[in-house]
Amino acid sequence: MNKKTKKILLLIVKLAIAVALLCWVLRTVDWAQFRETISQASIPMMLVALLGFFLSLVTIAIRLWYLLRVQEIPIGLWEIIRLTFLGQFFNAVVPGTVGGDLVKAFYAAKHTPHKGAALVTVFIDRLMGLTELALLAGVMLLTVWATGQMSLQELRGPGIACIAAIGAVVALMVFLFSRRFRQIFGLEKAYRKLPIAHHFESAAEAAHKFREHKGALVVALFFSLAAHSAWIVGVMLIGRGLGIEAAWHHYFVFIPLIYIIGAVPVTPGGVGLVESFYAAFFVPVVMAATGMIENDAITDIGTLAFIVRFFDIVRGLPGIAVLLTGTKIPQTAAMEAELDSELESGVD
Repeated sequence: MNKKTKKILLLIVKLAIAVALLCWVLRTVDWAQFRETISQASIPMMLVALLGFFLSLVTIAIRLWYLLRVQEIPIGLWEIIRLTFLGQFFNAVVPGTVGGDLVKAFYAAKHTPHKGAALVTVFIDRLMGLTELALLAGVMLLTVWATGQMSLQELRGPGIACIAAIGAVVALMVFLFSRRFRQIFGLEKAYRKLPIAHHFESAAEAAHKFREHKGALVVALFFSLAAHSAWIVGVMLIGRGLGIEAAWHHYFVFIPLIYIIGAVPVTPGGVGLVESFYAAFFVPVVMAATGMIENDAITDIGTLAFIVRFFDIVRGLPGIAVLLTGTKIPQTAAMEAELDSELESGVD
């Protein structure tokens, strides 16, 4: 079985899982209630929420621009913003076709002879986002428990998910950046099979520069906190605009966990997976606060998840303008082959 066939089969499996998860969520939705909830939504709240989504994406672009400056890769902020919207387009509007990170890495590499540094920086940028989400969820869990806003019973599920998320992020970082750890536990062979492994080796200087500038990574985490806070507040405003009875701390605990789980490549763009965990985390909270029956609570939370997904797509639409006014996007295989060729030729 060749590589292309394996990719097609993997995509089919992911799509099947996404459809199954969506069916599980949608089978209990009351569509009459769904339409009523949508029709009664607060338009001003929705518009402010959408603004928060766009503000979050621009802040993420600033984070990448800052990390590229650490690597002395001279790309203007406006160009990075364009690349970020282009990446969002591929992640949210057409998930499963071309990865948004691959697009950003491909075009960032066009601006510098240090191809490996550009690749590593885009990867570190994504890792900073996941790390900050895991830390935010952990801090919020401890805060709401210490202040008595949520009981241990309520925190059991999110707590297990948070511990797993933080553990996975830490394990990933140690696995990628510590050769000694891989050698001790016999994981070097597994590491060599990763598509990104030779990129890290080709960009050893870039990885070392990040290790030398740990303060820059801390600054990047603060950019991540600002971006994710704007985004979570946006989700909360959507919920408030729909009349959903959930406290602010529920959003700051649940949303980071939902999207860390959604980052696991089980379905394209986390479709179905994200919506399932919206239901798993928020439905019990809404039922406890309002006395709603489960199906009604699932309908309200499904509406929330639908609008969040829709807004995520909307903030990716400016990427179409970037696509139409910029260089044509090659196929995934072509981008990967070109990057590999430039790295192997010793350009970095």
